Amino acid sequence: MNRHGFETENAQPPYFVSTFHDYVLQSELPRGYKVLKFSKFTGELKESTIRHVAYFQIEYGYLPIDEFLKMKYFPSSLTRKAFTWFTTLPPNSIYT
Repeated sequence: MNRHGFETENAQPPYFVSTFHDYVLQSELPRGYKVLKFSKFTGELKESTIRHVAYFQIEYGYLPIDEFLKMKYFPSSLTRKAFTWFTTLPPNSIYT
C-alpha cells in the first residue's frame, strides 16, 4: 500500500465489536456439546424471517435451553445480506 501512496504506518486494522454484551459472549456450551451447523438465512426478500427463526429454534432444540447460548450462536445462521446487517448493528446493542 505504501507503494501506491497510502499511509499504513498509523493505520488501525479493521475490527468487529460484538453486538452482544460480554455476559452473552462468555456463556459456554456444556462439556461434550458441539455447535451445530444451522440452516442459513441470507436476508433475501423471498425468505421468511419467521420461518428462519422457527428452523433455528428446531435445530437448536438439542442444545441446553439457555437464552444466552441461543443469542450467541444465532449469527451462525446468518449469511450474505443478513450477516452484513447483523455486523452493522451498534456494539453491545443486543442484551435479550
